[in-house]
Amino acid sequence: MPELDPKVPELGSARTAIMRGVTTLGGRGGALAILLVLVVGFSLTATNFLTTENLLNILRQYSVVAVLAVGQTCVIVSAGIDLSVAASAALSGCLMTVAFAQWGWPQPAALAFGLLGGCSVGAVNGLVITKWRVPDFIATLGALTAIRGVALLVTTGLPVPSFTSENQGRTIPGIISALGANSVFRIPLIAIVAVACALIGSFLLSRTKLGRAAYAVGGNREAARVSGIRVERTKVWIYVFSGLMAAVGGFLLTGRQASANALMADGMELQAIAAVVIGGTNLFGGEGSVGGTIIGVSIIGVLGNGLNILGVSDFWQRVVNGSIVVVVVALDQWRRRAAQRRST
Repeated sequence: MPELDPKVPELGSARTAIMRGVTTLGGRGGALAILLVLVVGFSLTATNFLTTENLLNILRQYSVVAVLAVGQTCVIVSAGIDLSVAASAALSGCLMTVAFAQWGWPQPAALAFGLLGGCSVGAVNGLVITKWRVPDFIATLGALTAIRGVALLVTTGLPVPSFTSENQGRTIPGIISALGANSVFRIPLIAIVAVACALIGSFLLSRTKLGRAAYAVGGNREAARVSGIRVERTKVWIYVFSGLMAAVGGFLLTGRQASANALMADGMELQAIAAVVIGGTNLFGGEGSVGGTIIGVSIIGVLGNGLNILGVSDFWQRVVNGSIVVVVVALDQWRRRAAQRRST
């Protein structure tokens, strides 16, 4: 009878340890560990990284991305994707500013008009996806281009307010200007609004019927339908919420810039999606949290800021950011396959 190789148990133990490590890295705890590693690493290598002013600067720069990512989390949890959030943010900011500065609307009406614009985009996306059976990716990709076009039409291609507009001294609503410029105990108001949006999104997913339905639809659409969940209605309302968050993000960005333009927030939809994925949300739906997304936004913010301080070229930063998303998704899929094998 052949002797057993004493190294086999060791190999098995090593493989088990590796799989446990992958499981850890694939979840929210792994994202938090990555964030801590980045903070420590940049603190040791990047001059003036771990200072109050720099950390506040990160909050200002990535608060808008965080708000967009909150809405994106809800969409991805329901097995969708919204490529139009940044364009919707631009449109909402433009509608609000044009109504106030050029049309002379009172501040509350202008704000409501901008919010209505964002929610309307979300509603149209949801209806196109559910009624016309257009895939989420294609529907929102088309909306991305169309919404930018509408924003250009509304603003005639110019920043609002502009030097050529006859606005009689009206600029942007005072509350929006305050959000972009003011702070409370040195914490930017824009960051406080982002935290409030994150709390609302977390409450929606974890404590409401709509949130539970979103998880069920994302996990198994047909099973959700059989169990009595109104799948189409759930999808539409989730997209409306994403549009609402986009509108708030557009307001915050308008406040930061002290003006609005049709091309602002360009590329933020990809940053929002990356933050959601890095934060541990399953890109195929059914699993994720707003808390993990905020960690993902923090990773993107710390990484970008630290690389800037170190003088790394923007070209290389794009390579690094894209690679991180691919690696995180690969680890997440490996983790899920490992979990399935253990359960069987």
